[in-house]
Parts: sequence; C-alpha cells; structure tokens
Amino acid sequence: MSSQSSKASDSTPQSPASTSTTLAAMGDLSLKDPASVSEKDKTEAARLKDEGNAEFKKNHFAEAALKYSEALEHNPFDATLYCNRAYMRMKIEQHGYAIDDATKAIALDPKYVKAYYRRAVCYLSILKPQQAVADFKKTVQLDPKNVNAKTQLDATVKLVRRIEFEKAIEVGEEESSVTRCRDIIAQGGCDVDASYTGIKLPTNADGKYTIDQAFMDSMIAAFKDGKSIHRRYAWEIVLASWDLLSKEESLVNFELEEGVECDIIGDTHGQFYDLIHLLSLTGPPSEKHCLVFNGDFVDRGSWSVEVALTLFAYKWLYPNRVFLNRGNHETKDMNKVYGFEGYVKF
Repeated sequence: MSSQSSKASDSTPQSPASTSTTLAAMGDLSLKDPASVSEKDKTEAARLKDEGNAEFKKNHFAEAALKYSEALEHNPFDATLYCNRAYMRMKIEQHGYAIDDATKAIALDPKYVKAYYRRAVCYLSILKPQQAVADFKKTVQLDPKNVNAKTQLDATVKLVRRIEFEKAIEVGEEESSVTRCRDIIAQGGCDVDASYTGIKLPTNADGKYTIDQAFMDSMIAAFKDGKSIHRRYAWEIVLASWDLLSKEESLVNFELEEGVECDIIGDTHGQFYDLIHLLSLTGPPSEKHCLVFNGDFVDRGSWSVEVALTLFAYKWLYPNRVFLNRGNHETKDMNKVYGFEGYVKF
C-alpha cells in the first residue's frame, strides 16, 4: 500500500507545482536577478519550506511538494527548494518532474550533491542507466565518502555492461520463458516430492491442476504464517494466469452487471500484509465482487512473491472478476533495480 499522503487530496493537482501560478518559478532563471528577491519574500519562502518539511515528516509527499512550490513563487533561486520538491516527486513516482527539479537545483548550485544523486535515482527509475552513471559519478566526485552513491554507481555500471553485453550476443528469437518452463514440467523437472507436506493444489477429473476457494484460503493462511507453497504449484499459478492475461486486450472493456460491485486497489509493492488488510476492507473477489488491481504489485516490499502469487491465483480463480493492470514496476529492468528479481532468485 502506498505511503503517499493520507489526507484528502481532492484539491491536490496531479502534478504538484506545475500549475500556472508556478510557471514563473520554472522559467529561465538566467534572465532574472537573484537580488530582485526581497527579504520579505525570502522569509515567506523559508516559512513555507518549513511547512513543507513538516508535511514530509508526516509522509504527506504531495502536500509537501505543493508547499515547496508555493515557496518557489516567493524565491525561485533557492536550490534547496527544487531539490526538496524533486525528492517529494520521487516519492510519488513523478520521476520526469523530479528530474526537471533536480536539474534546476544543479543549475543554481553546480556542486549540489543531493541533486545529482536524486537525479541519478530518477534516471534509474525511468530505465536510463547510462544517464544515472554520469550523475552517480558526479556525486562520488563531489562527495568521495558517500557510500550509497559508490554502491549505486558500481551496481549501475554493472547493469549497463550487462545490457550492452546482452545486446551484443543477441541473435534471433529466443524460446520464451513460458515455453521453457512448460518443457521442464513436461519432462518431470518440477514434480511434487512425496515428502512435501504443505497445502496441495487440487486436480480436475482429467488429472490437471485447477484451483478452488479452499486452496486460495489455505495459501493465504500459509503466507501469513511465513510459509511457502511447492514451486510446482507456484508455476501452475503463474502459467494459468499467463494464459488468461495473454488473451486479454491491452485495454479491457468491462461492464458491471446488475448486483456486481467493483473496488480498485492501488500499488501494493510487495507489502503482503497491507494487501490482506485491503482485502479485508473491500472483501475478496467473488462472482458478485469485481476487483481491479492497479499495477505495481512488486518491488521494494519484502513479500513480492506472495503478493504476485495471490493476485495471479485470484485471476485464475475469478478470470472475469479480477483484473490486473500493468504498472511501471511490471517490467524486467525495474525488477532488477528495485529488488523483485533478486527476491525471486533468493
């Protein structure tokens, strides 16, 4: 569940601080004179900055961004305000806007370490590791003792090299991972051991694996207790959901039937217990209850596999009542940067 502001946000713009009242602050600062900012405006900007900092401490990131924007109307030459707003925009995943703010901060203060670091992280988030490397290098150059920047630089350089290597050896069309997995299963490479004592996925009259509500309940209970399911069952869930999702259009039109309710659940980011809490509020999917999961299921959180398997299993159980939108974290490169790939391998 996202940690973004819990306040009512009806009046909060989609893109904090990009409203017409702040366009002046976003203009070409080189055409203006910093000396033109009065002491009164500087004082008011500082007050609004403090209010923004207070909102940030409460995890009200969008509100904090707005406060920094108001401060910039009074003092558009304060690099800290741009850098702070960049961080808030990072928090609410407005990475393009965050890059703009960090760039503005750097223009005002070419030695602003945090601005380079935050812009680098944003470049990683939008899958531009080459640009991230340049900013991480600048961060380390300005702050040689910055351990986080050194670690990120090393990891990003390795990522760039791996991407370049894979491009260099790429030949023809590879066999899909789905095909490879099915071949392994068909060859007996993922059979359930006789010693396995965990919950079991049911089979139909033809001996093929299927799913029912009893298995769903048992799997969720097992995950809540920190247990896992057999990898064969995990693959059956993934492959069954893949079969269903691959047949859907990229934009699914769905009309609610009379008597059917629909709830939408936003980013879960690997927070399994948050997901279970949300389901306790909305109720689980059923023939009378449709659920739309609005992307960003994995990364960051420590239970991404459990979240993914739960959502995929619900899709298998209720294919016409559960819909999974693809977020920016449902991509290979994002999963490498933000932890899901490593968690799966672990």
